[in-house]
Amino acid sequence: MKYFYGFLIAIYAAWFTWYGGSSEPVTEQELAAYISDMKSKSNSSQESRDEAEELMHHLAESDSGGEFLMINLMKYRDKALYPADSPWADETDAMLADKRYSDGVVKELLARGSLPILKAKTTGVFIIDEDWRDWDEVAIVRYRSVKDMLDMIVGMVDSGLSVHKFASMEQTHVFPAQPSISLFSVRLLFALLLFFIATVITLIAKKLA
Repeated sequence: MKYFYGFLIAIYAAWFTWYGGSSEPVTEQELAAYISDMKSKSNSSQESRDEAEELMHHLAESDSGGEFLMINLMKYRDKALYPADSPWADETDAMLADKRYSDGVVKELLARGSLPILKAKTTGVFIIDEDWRDWDEVAIVRYRSVKDMLDMIVGMVDSGLSVHKFASMEQTHVFPAQPSISLFSVRLLFALLLFFIATVITLIAKKLA
């Protein structure tokens, strides 16, 4: 069984390395390289490239190094709104448009050790002010680092995914956050899963012995 335990430990070590979460803040030189790469790969308008560059600067300004959460507040359109020349121009289902975007984004996230950890529908209001936008859903995404998100922006610049996002979203607010208290730990959950597997296999092996 020691080889089996060693195998599980190796799996956790490899997963722990992939999941990461500890790095240095992005430097000005690295940010400039990401922006340059984004511009060279983009076929979008100058306005769109300038907007992407501004967002990348905002993201870098909040970078303290390591993992962080991105909070998404989402308000969906009543009907999907694709450009007239889009293959999905006749599509009216905003949630289907959002699914196309989400399916593509999850693949990009997982490729960079990041993942969505919560998506929930709003069920009402409690304490609000005049800026409340009657949001439909809230989503929280864990990013391994700001560098990973910058790399994801560059990688998605001409993926075509953004057209689905804007077709489905009437409005969205997105901002980074650093948890100060959290009872949810993916690292612990994965360790417990492997421990459970080891326990079950050990009990089965003892019964068969």
